[in-house]
Amino acid sequence: MSPGENSAVPTLLKPVLAPMQARPVPVAVGAAFMALAGAAWIWLAGGGVGNAPSSVHLVPETFNDLADGLVTPVDAGNAAAVAAAVNVLRLPKAQREQIESEVLARQRRLGWIVLTDSMDPDGDIVSVESAGIVQHVVLNKAWVPVAVPVTGAPIDITAVRDGGGGGVTVAVGTRTGPVTLRIMVPGEHIEVAAP
Repeated sequence: MSPGENSAVPTLLKPVLAPMQARPVPVAVGAAFMALAGAAWIWLAGGGVGNAPSSVHLVPETFNDLADGLVTPVDAGNAAAVAAAVNVLRLPKAQREQIESEVLARQRRLGWIVLTDSMDPDGDIVSVESAGIVQHVVLNKAWVPVAVPVTGAPIDITAVRDGGGGGVTVAVGTRTGPVTLRIMVPGEHIEVAAP
């Protein structure tokens, strides 16, 4: 090699991506995907489980799912709605099964009370007590639906823990909007009228 050849730097072209080769999707896979997508669309458009109207959910999700009062009754004639409410009760399985059979036989009533933190979600905890069943709930800005036995007696909401100071702040959802309860300190309770 001569000294002039080493000093010459070759000019490189800019990189170019190689064209991607299209791979054919087997007809069976494509058909299965389309069938699955169609079934999902029909399920969602039809309201999901049990062909319920899309505006009514088994567990309250919107203000339209709630009653005008603080407790939304569970329809005892809708087995799926009863099962959804019973399944969120924090009780042993045998006790949940007994409650479910009593509700379906119209010997007992269940309802939903929807709680949320009315101020800043700072870890406030309340207990909800009805018919001897006590359930602890950590409040946040999202809805926390709590299934409760409805006996006609008031439902007790008790402040358990003040998460960040300033008191336990809780609101109850109704069809017309949230009802903010008074600020409580741990140990205080408020009775909520049940239907």
